[in-house]
Amino acid sequence: MVRKNINTNKKDNRAAAGAEKRSTLWFTRDTLSKAFALGGCAICNAVLAAERKSIHSFLYEGMMFPSVREKFLAGGGFCLRHFWMAKEIEDEAWQTGGFGLAILCDDLARSARSGLAAVKALDPTSRPNLFRRSEAKRFVPGQNCMFCQDNREKAQFLGEALEELSDEEEFRVPLAANGLCIPHGQVTLQMWKDPAKRDRLFTQMETRIAELGNDLREFIRKHDYQYRDEPRGREQDSVLRSMRLFVGPNPCRARQAETE
Repeated sequence: MVRKNINTNKKDNRAAAGAEKRSTLWFTRDTLSKAFALGGCAICNAVLAAERKSIHSFLYEGMMFPSVREKFLAGGGFCLRHFWMAKEIEDEAWQTGGFGLAILCDDLARSARSGLAAVKALDPTSRPNLFRRSEAKRFVPGQNCMFCQDNREKAQFLGEALEELSDEEEFRVPLAANGLCIPHGQVTLQMWKDPAKRDRLFTQMETRIAELGNDLREFIRKHDYQYRDEPRGREQDSVLRSMRLFVGPNPCRARQAETE
């Protein structure tokens, strides 16, 4: 009887795990489908949409929970990217004149004072020994930004899920047409296990980089005084395409407006 119950529990657990995986894959499918529709790196688009929602939620209510605020401060607050994004989101969402960010900055200012005091208290002429470290506990703004960490985890999850979805035409075609940015392409390439899919993704990325290099060299050539009168072609936006390939879309502009 006990053995029967154990086997039943195992089956129930496997069924629950399978249902959860299908639900997660369905959610990921919808997320990536919308991200591919925007063009460019789908993982970049999905992460950008998610991070803006996360920061909005954090400013709306998350920052008021002690554990969340402690995690935020322990990481040094926002990094450069997410600080300016938070300012943009707060200005768009609330007519508060930066009230929420003022509260966070006040907390960060206290951390900064503590960091300065620790550096000031350190004797620069002292030598480290077994019982005392010579390094002060400095305050480094955004050093371990929790939104950056969240982005990395989301990107890894999406890249892993894309391996399974890439069998379907809905995802295989736009992946071949738009590709992935270099950072997310490398992360995805590291995680994929199917040799044929890895080879296909590698070839797509390598071809895209080679084509971009040709366009960049043509762009440079046509800026030489000897060739500046030649008609302009697809090389004209090669610098912008390079930036998107290396670091993704501009995070502080609407994705639809980036092609202006």
